[in-house]
Amino acid sequence: AVKELNIASTDYAFKRDTEENLDMLSKLLSSVASKKIPENLNEWFDSVKSLADSPNDLGARKVVLEKAKLISQNLNDFHETVRLQKDITNKGLALGVERINQLALEIRDLQRLMMRVPGPHNDLMDKHEKLVSELSQYTKVTVTQRKHGEGFNIHIGNGHTLVSGTEASQLRVIDGFPDTQQHRLAMVEGKALKAISARDIGGKMEAILDMRDEHIPYLMDEVGRLALSFSHEVNTLQSQGLDLRGNVGSALFTDVNLDVIARSRVVTNSNSKADMAVFIEDVSQLKGGEYSMQYNGSEFVVTLPSGQQTVLPVVKGNVYVDGLRVEVRNPPQVGERILVRPTRNGAAAIRLATEDATKIAAQSFEASTTFAQGKAKFKILQAGDVREFEVIVSPTGDQFAVTDTKGNILLQPQPYPPTGPVTVLGTTFELTEGALPNDKFTANLVPSEGDNGNLRKMINIQTAKRMNDNESTIIDLYHNLNTDVGLKMATMTRLTDVARLEKEAAQSRIASISGVNLDEEAANMMKFQQAYMASSRIIQASNDTFNTILALR
Repeated sequence: AVKELNIASTDYAFKRDTEENLDMLSKLLSSVASKKIPENLNEWFDSVKSLADSPNDLGARKVVLEKAKLISQNLNDFHETVRLQKDITNKGLALGVERINQLALEIRDLQRLMMRVPGPHNDLMDKHEKLVSELSQYTKVTVTQRKHGEGFNIHIGNGHTLVSGTEASQLRVIDGFPDTQQHRLAMVEGKALKAISARDIGGKMEAILDMRDEHIPYLMDEVGRLALSFSHEVNTLQSQGLDLRGNVGSALFTDVNLDVIARSRVVTNSNSKADMAVFIEDVSQLKGGEYSMQYNGSEFVVTLPSGQQTVLPVVKGNVYVDGLRVEVRNPPQVGERILVRPTRNGAAAIRLATEDATKIAAQSFEASTTFAQGKAKFKILQAGDVREFEVIVSPTGDQFAVTDTKGNILLQPQPYPPTGPVTVLGTTFELTEGALPNDKFTANLVPSEGDNGNLRKMINIQTAKRMNDNESTIIDLYHNLNTDVGLKMATMTRLTDVARLEKEAAQSRIASISGVNLDEEAANMMKFQQAYMASSRIIQASNDTFNTILALR
């Protein structure tokens, strides 16, 4: 019955604390600051709609920039708020470990006392059970009796010895691996440390670890995915339009594929010599969560965020998965595991990249692949003197040339694919591999007064369902997150109610079979009676002394 109560206490503590943690996150998502995320996005789209009515209005352009700044600031603030919760959770982990170690010492001291004092030890056993009961709230507890009446062994988690008779071990917080900031639990075993899996521990400690390793990262990943997708889509359209001065548009937000950001998405251990970076190529395929990649010497065994495992080859120094390009500059050691978190810090990294309202690319230009059958990508990087031209791939597919719209050659045949950006009379373009023979790419960069074609494309981002297998818009990502956390909390509330009833039932079973030792109670009564009588004599003697002193006056 006591064992049942300990198990029920562990289960109830885990579910109750998990419910409280999810409730806190749900309230965070329902806060005024959090609700500003979709509101700011919708306000930005409204400002773009207003600008579309008068694309040359500098005042309307400034409003678009101001709304864009609010989006980035609010996403930055939300990320920081959630990150602080992670710090608080780590402190809670340390406090939990401290209390477990205190309980271990108290149980050890109690068992030493039992060894020294002849039985029966009913009072001491009551205290022992109380300490074990408190310990069972923090972690799974198994109690086994030692031979020859030498006390008990107390095991936590899946068999890790915390107390062995008259000796106590200690639980420690150690650096994570490969992420040193993701602290783990370990048991002191002699002079060594044995790491404990979060799934082994149970109780309050498992709830803390789940909060830090699952629930908080889920929020950061999804809001990061929203930030990355939005900024990438806007920046892509900026590069496909002309600004107020007739130049090809520049990034409105921080480039999501800056090298420093791409490298920050990879987590390696402190001694690793691996050099890798993660670039986002297709936001529609982008997923939140963490990828675990283990190198086997030629390929990577990848555990996806869903838990599914797959083997991915290294193709020309790159690994491709879920819209990501993982660039392997220097591979890890064979057997080494690295972590990839593509969206974890997306909301922290977004910034407004320009304060110049003329840089908004309101006008569309044509960089067409209409006459191309292959998979090559054609992109204008800078507009120069030549504004209308065609890029033609040779019939053999190994060369390309640039002509004007009348067929006059502007650039003699060059090897295909080009090794980098191509510049013709000040206009620079990029053409990737994948074109088929006779593919033709056309460009029209002629400025047009009052053109708002690119703004119309930006407005379409608001309603385009490109995320989650074409089922969600970018703003839907926030609403889906809010719903998911709310559903998890509601489910955990029901599970907590069931766990509470099971704990109460276990307590009732113990109460129904618990007995009273009459001999022990009689002995205690005599002991208390003697103490009472001794106290009364002291009081009487004190009273007589005071009376004598008063009589002398």
